[in-house]
Amino acid sequence: MSWRHFTYLLYQTTRASFLAQEKNSSLGLIWHLLNPIFMTAVLFLVFRNIDRLRQIEHYQLFILIGLIHYNFFINSTTRSAQYFLNSRSLILNTTVPLELLVLRQICVEGLALIIELVLVLIIGTFVGAHFTTSLLLYPLIFAYVFALGLGASLLLCGLVVFVSDLNYVWGLICRVLFFLTPVFFTLDIVGKGFARLIVELNPLTGLIMMARQSLLYGGTITLEAAALAMVGPLLVLALGVTVFRSIRSKIPDYI
Repeated sequence: MSWRHFTYLLYQTTRASFLAQEKNSSLGLIWHLLNPIFMTAVLFLVFRNIDRLRQIEHYQLFILIGLIHYNFFINSTTRSAQYFLNSRSLILNTTVPLELLVLRQICVEGLALIIELVLVLIIGTFVGAHFTTSLLLYPLIFAYVFALGLGASLLLCGLVVFVSDLNYVWGLICRVLFFLTPVFFTLDIVGKGFARLIVELNPLTGLIMMARQSLLYGGTITLEAAALAMVGPLLVLALGVTVFRSIRSKIPDYI
């Protein structure tokens, strides 16, 4: 299949899936805004009285930015695996590239993230967020987050066909990952030692911290920080692509 044909199929399937998702909901796009707003409100009410967290500037937006990027990763991987398993007839009866089935769901979740980013910018305008030229670097951060979600989804979709219980294991990992990702806390809260090392090794950590600098605080993002944040997503993407391609031919026999 040519790259042009692949891109056309990706656009059509992503568009159809996104529109169908909104059509099946009475509130449509509003759900993309209500979910992160509600969770942000809950986390803010629970943790706002902790002194070291209360001192964080624009703590509500601090949480919201962390939450929408964490949700993108979790929703991308979880829903990609579910959709992939539910696409048995497509896999067995068509010649649609299997990668397309995964990438389509990542694009759907990417559109949802963009909608939520608009919400962040609107709220940031009213609360006095520091919008500077660092905002122009966010597309690069988005690309990193997208690559991380795609790599993890390819890995999960490739393996879940052979290990059916992997969905349950991944659900457990996602719950633990929430507390190992700086969604509602800073690295200073973690302190030093093994716990901080685990949080810093989490690829989402650097991406979320850069996203906050770009979208909220207007801080400088150094080339070194951007390069370090790129390592995790690229490694996960390379691993996902390698594993998926190595077992792709066996998937129709096991699904």
